[in-house]
Amino acid sequence: MQVLNLKLNNFRSHISSYYDISDETYFIGENGTGKTSILESIYILFGLKSFKKQPFSSIISFNTDFFRIESEISEAEYNSNVVCLYKNKRSTLYNGDEVENIADYIYNYPVAFYTPENLGLLSKEQVDRRNFLDRFIFYYDKKHIYDIKTYTRILSQKTAEFEKDNIDFTYIDVLNEKLIYLSNIIYNKRLKMVDELNLMLKNIYSKLEFTYEEVFIKYTSNILDESLINKEKIMKKILYGVHRDKIEMQLQDKIIEKFSSTGQKKTFSLLSLYSFIKIIEENRKISIITLLDDFEAALDYKRASFIKSLYAENRQVLYTGVDNSRLDFKNIIKLN
Repeated sequence: MQVLNLKLNNFRSHISSYYDISDETYFIGENGTGKTSILESIYILFGLKSFKKQPFSSIISFNTDFFRIESEISEAEYNSNVVCLYKNKRSTLYNGDEVENIADYIYNYPVAFYTPENLGLLSKEQVDRRNFLDRFIFYYDKKHIYDIKTYTRILSQKTAEFEKDNIDFTYIDVLNEKLIYLSNIIYNKRLKMVDELNLMLKNIYSKLEFTYEEVFIKYTSNILDESLINKEKIMKKILYGVHRDKIEMQLQDKIIEKFSSTGQKKTFSLLSLYSFIKIIEENRKISIITLLDDFEAALDYKRASFIKSLYAENRQVLYTGVDNSRLDFKNIIKLN
């Protein structure tokens, strides 16, 4: 799939904007010209939510009451039209028909992103790291989202029971049985994906002639320690489960994310994102639209050039930045 064009109405600073987009498009401009908003709109169009933690109502341009995103997309041998309209509620239309099965739609139109506001596996909050990992597992295995939703629902029921004055521990035991079962399923899927990521990262880092880095992902979970279940009953607090899993950036036996430079962290984020994309694409025989915000910032020329060469292979990539003085791009759109 490839986005051919993009039309925005009342979307942040884009009152009425239209762009023709190629397989490699670089949006340049000063801060505040709406570069990130373009990538955000494409992510909303296919991911049906923003990569920013804001309600849709905050996206609407000042003094208006709706936003609209429209794009013509190329699929195999035909073109389709996709529209996302928000006015108090979101509506998404595919060739004029309302999208009803949200999970199927997101699964069929995967989109990947990097932005300094959301660093993927290095985001500030562990919940954001887990969500980032889970989204790519979903692109790999559609059933994963239903396991996560069921787990979250049961976890909420357990939390509510612990907040009662008279806790029904028989009910807690029933919920724990379900949580242990789902935790093992989710944990094994996460572990499998992380193992595949680390294999790919090892191969990629071995090709980095300009650095000694051999960074990988450390994934830890407490679900093998079922003694936590008994401690919960004493403390009346949830201690067990995959909602407490940790994802960290590790070099040999040390967690190094707190001591790494901005360039090292960004390199890791972009290479881990690329590894996710590659795994899904090879498994499903598809190409994933990729959105890279503020791409060159904090990267020296060798890093930026190497990473760009990886992403340029057989997929549509949209970049943003403040200038294009170092690298060459096929299509450059300057925003004022």
